[in-house]
Amino acid sequence: MSQISIVIFNDPKSPGDESLGRIFNALVLAADLKTQRQDFEIYFQGAGTRWIAALEDSNHPAHELYTLVKTNITGASKACATVFNAKEDVEKYGINLIDQFQIPSLGGATSLASLLIQGKTLITF
Repeated sequence: MSQISIVIFNDPKSPGDESLGRIFNALVLAADLKTQRQDFEIYFQGAGTRWIAALEDSNHPAHELYTLVKTNITGASKACATVFNAKEDVEKYGINLIDQFQIPSLGGATSLASLLIQGKTLITF
């Protein structure tokens, strides 16, 4: 079982370079962990659910890193993907929609509390 959970919150639609820098850092960490044969998982939360469509584009500068670690993606928050209009893309690219924790009037989301209770280290971008 993975003890490291990488959680991507940042919005690819944010202006400037910070969002691109964050996704690169998240994917570089994931690639480094993979190279070192460490077990990890990746979650997309909030506006971060929008990254799926962007990273699936073969012209995106982080596409190759994304492809390298895609098998480590556990999923994306269903409620977040719905709120941020990314649900269709998440489904289109075969990423699991997670609905463990029910948010009133929004539906299910990833239970980050459960990950912490399981003793996992959350690294957020």
